[in-house]
Amino acid sequence: MLRRVATRRTAGVRLPIAALAMTLLATLSGCGLLGGDDNTTSSGSTGSAGAVEKAKVKVGVLPVVDVAPFYRAIEQGYFRDQGLDVEPVVMASGAASINAVLSGDVDIAFSSYPAPLLAQSKKVAEFKIVADALTAKPGHIVVVAPPNSPLKKPTDAPGKKIAITARNTMTDLAPMSVLKTQGVDYTQVEWREMTFAEMIPAMERGEVDGAVVVEPWVTTAMKKIGAVPVFDGASGPTAEMPMSGYVAIGGTGKFASTSPNTIAAFQRGLAKAQAEATDRTKVEPMFVKYAKIDQQTAQLVTIATYSTSLEANRIQRVANLMQEFGVIKGNLDVASMIPSSTSNK
Repeated sequence: MLRRVATRRTAGVRLPIAALAMTLLATLSGCGLLGGDDNTTSSGSTGSAGAVEKAKVKVGVLPVVDVAPFYRAIEQGYFRDQGLDVEPVVMASGAASINAVLSGDVDIAFSSYPAPLLAQSKKVAEFKIVADALTAKPGHIVVVAPPNSPLKKPTDAPGKKIAITARNTMTDLAPMSVLKTQGVDYTQVEWREMTFAEMIPAMERGEVDGAVVVEPWVTTAMKKIGAVPVFDGASGPTAEMPMSGYVAIGGTGKFASTSPNTIAAFQRGLAKAQAEATDRTKVEPMFVKYAKIDQQTAQLVTIATYSTSLEANRIQRVANLMQEFGVIKGNLDVASMIPSSTSNK
């Protein structure tokens, strides 16, 4: 899924939201923002059950492999066929994307799941999951180590320094779950927070014994420093774990409540592109063009599963994982976060 951490200002965000964003997963980095007017409305969309309420839709995204089908849907006109003019707004981090949808700068935001689920549990806003993005499969999120590292196997992890993007994200939750299942004391791991881009140099310098990386950084680490896999973060209890999705804000006067037909049109356009993502030839060009991966690496990265349906019980696994490790207090019912207009619950 992912690249590096950065920050971005978001005007008008209240202090509690900004503070929360600092604890959410700021795992990705990107380019500058793209401007545009989002006040256009429209009548009608191909194959829609009703006219879209808002034709011009801004979507906050990150330059990562997760959103490759989103860009294909734009390039192939799948959103346009549904009566939508979708504008990608490239965000600097996952936290910035969440802040942007909270402040209304974008209508829909791409995010790794722990961020909106944590915000929902804290009642920051009424988050709605409008589409599932990517589900991990073996090779997508991996604990790797340089060849000379003392970290060779899961039982070596206690006492070792392992790089992650941030606490309470999939980069620490997934490996902790795997270690716990194997009877390894994950509480003794020294987690070091840094960007994905910083992890490879940190391993080279011996500042960390290993790192939790996701594609394309798994492939990049193997190419650059001969990093070797220690264990897979998408195995055992976290096998086929949903990683990321697209969220909007519901409630009185909010996009997810006022624009059900628009959301349904967005889902249809995205699902068409995600269904095609099993064909590498259709997504690799998106990796190169939008995730800024070189052609050779794009040909080698593990392609995870791009979802074509939105199932609350699957995403509930992420909430349960967060609750297991004390990130979420109490129960969080993900089904309540699925818009009522969604046909693929």
